[in-house]
Amino acid sequence: MRKINMKVKVKMPKIKMDKNTRYSIIGTLCFMFLCLVFYIFQNLGYSRDVILQKANNYYINEQYFSAAKHYAKAIELRASGADTFRNYGIVLSKLGNYDSAIKYLKLSEEADSSSSDTYYWLGNAFFQKAALTNNSEKFMTAAQYLEKAIAISPEYEKSFLLIGMCYRSCGMQEHARAWYRRALLSAYFSQAGFYNLLGHTFREEERYEEAASYYKRAVGADYSFVAAYCNLGDMYGKLNEDGKALASYQKAIEVNPDYITAYTKTGNFYADHGSFLEAVPWYMQALKINPDDAQVNYLLGVAYKEIGRKNDAVEAFKKAAYCGSDDAVYELRKIGVEIR
Repeated sequence: MRKINMKVKVKMPKIKMDKNTRYSIIGTLCFMFLCLVFYIFQNLGYSRDVILQKANNYYINEQYFSAAKHYAKAIELRASGADTFRNYGIVLSKLGNYDSAIKYLKLSEEADSSSSDTYYWLGNAFFQKAALTNNSEKFMTAAQYLEKAIAISPEYEKSFLLIGMCYRSCGMQEHARAWYRRALLSAYFSQAGFYNLLGHTFREEERYEEAASYYKRAVGADYSFVAAYCNLGDMYGKLNEDGKALASYQKAIEVNPDYITAYTKTGNFYADHGSFLEAVPWYMQALKINPDDAQVNYLLGVAYKEIGRKNDAVEAFKKAAYCGSDDAVYELRKIGVEIR
C-alpha cells in the first residue's frame, strides 16, 4: 500500500498593531527602564550616605584608618562637598599621605574658600612634606596657606604656632618673631607661650642674652611654666652664669617636683662640668619619675662609666638599650657586651 506524505502548512495569522499600540508598548518599556535607573541611583545614593555617615563617625572618634577607607568609598560613589573633602584631607594628613591630603584639601578650598580649617590643614600638609626633605619652597607655601587661615580665624592659635615654625625652619627667625609678636598683641592667647617661643628664636641665633630676657618674661607671665625655667637655666649656662643656671632648674623642680626634665638638666649641668659623681643622684631622681626613659638611663650609664663603676654602667646601658637607645647599644659593644 502506498504511503502518502502530506505536509500541512499552517499559516499563523499576522498580528497587526496600529501606531498607538506600538507607541504604548515603547512608552511602557521606557517607563520601566527609567524606573529601574531611578531605583539603582536611589539605592546608590542611600548606600553612599550610609558610608559617608560611617566615615564621619570614624573621623569624630579619631579612627583614621577606618575613616579614610569609608571616605574613599563614599567619594567613589560620588559623594562630594567641602566638608567631605576637608575631612578626608585631614584624615589623609594624619595618616602621613600628604600628597593625597593636599589634593582633597584643595578640592575643599574650591568648594568653600572661607574655611580657616582647610587653609590650616593645607599649611600643615605642606609643612610636613617640607620637613621630610627640608624644602624651603614648601615651607613658604605652607606659610602662605597659614596666613590665609589666620586672616579668616585670628583666634586659632595653632596657625600662629605653625607659621612660626615654617619661618624658623628656613632660618627666617625675624619673620617668626613678627608673627609671635602679632599673637602677643591679640587678646586670644596666653602670653607666656609666645614669650617662650620668642626666646627660642633668639636662642637659635645664639643671641643668648635676648633669649634669656624672653624666657624671663615667660615665667613672669606664668609662674608655673616649668619648661621656661629650664630654658632660662640653659641660657644662663651659655652665659657662664652657673649659679643662676642651677637656681633656674631648682625653681622648675620647686614648681613641679614631677617634671623630669629639670632633674635631667641638673644632672647634665654637673656632667658638662666634669662632675659625674654629682650628676648621678639627679639622674636617679629623674628615673624615679620615669624608670624607662631611654635617654636618662643612657646618661646615667655614661656617668657611671666616667667614675669607674663599670658594672653599674653596663646595667644602665642595658636598660637604656632595651628602652630604645642606639647610643647605649654602641657603648655596650665598645665594652664588649652584646644585647640579645
